[in-house]
Amino acid sequence: MTVSRDDVEGDIMVGFPPPRGQRVTADRVYSTPAITRWFMQHVREVERTADVSSGRVSVATLPVAAMPLGDVVLRDADGAALTFDQMLERTSTDGILVLRRGHVVAEHYRGTLGPTTPHLYHSITKSLGSCVAANLTEEGLLDPEEPVTTYVPELAGSAYANARVRHLLDMTVAIRYTEDHENDDTEDGRLDRLCGVKPSRAPHEPGSAYEFAMTTARDGEHGETFHYVSLNTTVLGWVMERATGVAVPRLLSDKLWSRLATEDDAYVALDGAGSAQLDGGFCSSLRDLARFGQMLLQDGSFGGGQVVPAWLVEQVRKGGDKAVFAASPDSAMLPSGGSYRDCFWVCERADHTTFMGLGMYGQMLYVNQMAGLVVAKFSSQLRPADDVLGAHTFHALETLAEVLA
Repeated sequence: MTVSRDDVEGDIMVGFPPPRGQRVTADRVYSTPAITRWFMQHVREVERTADVSSGRVSVATLPVAAMPLGDVVLRDADGAALTFDQMLERTSTDGILVLRRGHVVAEHYRGTLGPTTPHLYHSITKSLGSCVAANLTEEGLLDPEEPVTTYVPELAGSAYANARVRHLLDMTVAIRYTEDHENDDTEDGRLDRLCGVKPSRAPHEPGSAYEFAMTTARDGEHGETFHYVSLNTTVLGWVMERATGVAVPRLLSDKLWSRLATEDDAYVALDGAGSAQLDGGFCSSLRDLARFGQMLLQDGSFGGGQVVPAWLVEQVRKGGDKAVFAASPDSAMLPSGGSYRDCFWVCERADHTTFMGLGMYGQMLYVNQMAGLVVAKFSSQLRPADDVLGAHTFHALETLAEVLA
């Protein structure tokens, strides 16, 4: 394991108290790259959050079999050569952990991130939500083929009327919604304001994302188009709460996190009404994200037990509708053969299938079962969404899998 302290966040929130110009409030956490980077490691200090307990029964060890990867030559999406270290630099990596056949072959931290530092997952959170949904399905508490309104009747007048829970999981809800984190005038900008991470424009902001979902409009037919919408996973959380009578943070703990034999407790950010941001608010250490990935690599088994049903991993590996996915501009990061299933990005190649959890600013969980490879990566890229950089990262990791296999 290596830890570099030569790249810190400057004077953000430094001092007792910090000077006014260097203080971070929730509504300006995405105002500058330096503040965003600081925020992703200090979410609990500026937002309302809820605990996600590990249960603290046991911890699954991650045996070490270190390999010198720094100078290993990889290939980006254009076929250009770059070393492993150059990939870390180019993609603004804060931390990366590489597991090969269950062993840690590389673990690096930069800046202020350390082995126990919780970091924001952003949309990798959606993949956790999918796993909780699978466990509820296995227990007979949730049916993905049921209409959303079976669980949440209040959505009958919204875009979610006649949508099934399956459409939430696969991002095929026909909804009028623009997912653009850099444009505050979009529906995505409104969701950010309801979560309190953008400056409010109305007295009810921060507020309820659930109430926002009730006001959405339909656009087309459900199931016919892949349209990546973060609000869908927020609605999934609402559905699971109504199906069980249990809040999302407790579901995350009881149905997933406490079963993973994680090293640390985690937490999840809440919106202005106290509902969990299941679309992108989960925070944990890098090591525990890697444990989550290793569980998926092992068909849902980890730490001596079955954490999620094996059928979920098989379903993800088979992928979603490739034609529907390819027709969407949201598919740009993956090469031909890509799809989306159960809140995972799936890429089918000639000899193997890779699936991933992805989040804004470069968060990535890469799982390649054939190569026995899991890569957990926290980053602080300059832009919230960068399909070109994402494609280069994916191809570099595919090359790494070939090298290590």
